[in-house]
Amino acid sequence: MKRAAELELALAPRAEGVTLQRWLCGELRAAILAGRLAPGCRLPSTRDFARQQAISRGTVVAVYDQLIAEGYLSGATGSGTTVAAALPIAAAGTAQPRTSTAPGVARAAAADRAETDDAAANRPRLSRQGQLLANSPFLSREGMVLGRPFSPNQPDLGAFPHAVWQRLTHQQGRGLRPDDMGYGDGAGHLPLRRAIAEHLRYSQRIDCHAGQVMILSSAQQALDLCARLLLDPGDTALVEDPGYPGAARLFELGGARVQGVPVDRLGLCTDALPTAADARLAYVTAAHQSPLGGTLPLERRLALLAWAEAGRRIIIEDDYDGEYRFDGAPLPALKSLDRHDRVIYLGTFSKLLFPALRLAYAVVPEWLAEPFASAISLTVRHAPILPQAVLAAFIGEGHFARHLRQMRRLYGERAACFQHECATQLDGLLTMLPITTGLDATALLPRGSDDRAVAAALGAWGVEARPISFYDMGQPAPPGLVMGFSACNEAAIRRGMATMAPVLESFNAAAAGNRGRATAGV
Repeated sequence: MKRAAELELALAPRAEGVTLQRWLCGELRAAILAGRLAPGCRLPSTRDFARQQAISRGTVVAVYDQLIAEGYLSGATGSGTTVAAALPIAAAGTAQPRTSTAPGVARAAAADRAETDDAAANRPRLSRQGQLLANSPFLSREGMVLGRPFSPNQPDLGAFPHAVWQRLTHQQGRGLRPDDMGYGDGAGHLPLRRAIAEHLRYSQRIDCHAGQVMILSSAQQALDLCARLLLDPGDTALVEDPGYPGAARLFELGGARVQGVPVDRLGLCTDALPTAADARLAYVTAAHQSPLGGTLPLERRLALLAWAEAGRRIIIEDDYDGEYRFDGAPLPALKSLDRHDRVIYLGTFSKLLFPALRLAYAVVPEWLAEPFASAISLTVRHAPILPQAVLAAFIGEGHFARHLRQMRRLYGERAACFQHECATQLDGLLTMLPITTGLDATALLPRGSDDRAVAAALGAWGVEARPISFYDMGQPAPPGLVMGFSACNEAAIRRGMATMAPVLESFNAAAAGNRGRATAGV
């Protein structure tokens, strides 16, 4: 048996950004748990170990002390440092010394796979909610490369008034008093809530006050709280189909049964709304249907409100980018027509300003204000105060309204360019739906196209697009693409369209050949 001074371990390379002490602690723990350092084994002296690893003795002393404190090692004056006889994890039945008698690489690989399977079988399981949380629809979108045409949902961050925002941030930071640095109101910073209520009164014709405005970190958080407050397991939540999958997943988390309602190019088909008693709420994107882009007409809005009132139901109106309307005056928000406190109106600054701000809001009925504020306080306490104060000043000084006017004009010009270039360069390859609102355009592909395959092929050539099938809620959606034009100047739009043309031509030619062979077979 080797003497302690001769004992050397094969240590894994230290990862970038990991401190020496943390790395060495981890390696020694792993060696003990794997049985490479058995109970009672004597470790080299701190001086010898430091020399072996070419590190300072002080680092080794700190590592030994840490592992002694955790119970992995034992140390006594004159006796040196040894692996603890009773490891702190032994009672939990974790790692035991591994032995293998299987010769050859193939058998070793099989043993490793079996060990991995055993570990997977023995690890704690995710709950039902955990399984849904671990299957986010947004993970697939993280692969999109921002700055490439035509990433959806992207405001033009270069056009944002950075200097104004920076000045207000410094101003609000300098003015922060001790009284402002404690816990705040769960509903949010009162000046911001007042500013939002005032803005909505003239921009969306929503008659509300600050007590109804709840400040959140995102529309997703608002949907999560709506589901917790309003849905019991077994209740039915209605969503547009195709529609926004982030809402459906959150309703499912609460045990609700999610049911899709068909949409057409005008939005939700209100004549298809179910009247069953367990239909508790409906989620709609009335100003700009996601993903087909329609604007819900007045008669359907009134029909939806009548449906909610008849069954004592709730409507969640997600107005994620409706402030950017290019074709005529915007219709009044669904919330502005609500006379029976049935509508929760959601807005976010991610599309109107910039996503990293992480601020959104909900305008709730009077009867829901106190429970909603309590739910925020219980789950996250409140949103950060300083960004709220900066945003309140940004709105109060008129910068927000000015920015919206400028971006509405800029995005309108880009929407017109996008439609023109599509008609010029992609004629016959796809059908562009009218662009009246928002940051994105929707185009339909020929019937029978695989829009996911088309989107993947475009991505390989540097063009980002989201397939409409991403938004499927149960019934097949027409194949097509959702593309963002708002963050692209006219030159980038033209280049992107030129890149798309040969890719779409190849897919259309293949689809035509398949249709021809199918016809010949018949």
